[in-house]
Amino acid sequence: MVPPTAIRSVYVGTLVLLGCGGSVHHGELDAPAPTDAGDEDAFVEAGLPEADPPFEDAGASDARDGYVEPDCPEVEPKPPILQCDPFATPTGCPPGEACRPFVEYPRHECDTERYGAVCVAAGSGQQGDPCGGGEGCADGFVCVISGAGVQCVKLCRLDQHGACENGLVCEPIDVPGFGGCL
Repeated sequence: MVPPTAIRSVYVGTLVLLGCGGSVHHGELDAPAPTDAGDEDAFVEAGLPEADPPFEDAGASDARDGYVEPDCPEVEPKPPILQCDPFATPTGCPPGEACRPFVEYPRHECDTERYGAVCVAAGSGQQGDPCGGGEGCADGFVCVISGAGVQCVKLCRLDQHGACENGLVCEPIDVPGFGGCL
């Protein structure tokens, strides 16, 4: 007989996996050109390789010593790059393209994240369809990594009650201000 605590642990673990918001998946985005000549890092997230090596944490020592916060100067967050608006009609993108929220993750330990929305080629994926690896999502959907795998989810406003259908809930994704129906 399986102890009740083991069953409860599996149940809670499953709920945690299914109830968490998704992470934006970068596999479907093409790297657009930077908008400012002095901003070489603009849109870098859109073309991030699937497996960037983690940055080195110069501030951390042995695992047995615990985490040591790196000595980084205080910097203002990078301003968002807003090439389009995924919730507007029209979004501001040319025909055949979709407006996608994105996050540019730090490449070095003292870098900050950058967020925004850019126009990319639209795919055909709808709610729950697999995405990434050349398969993209339709306009109004975003590819996320969730407890159910890498899939297209409908974009939703976090502050709009009832934004999702079929019992789904608008959960935050990695891009502030944007949610996905999970």
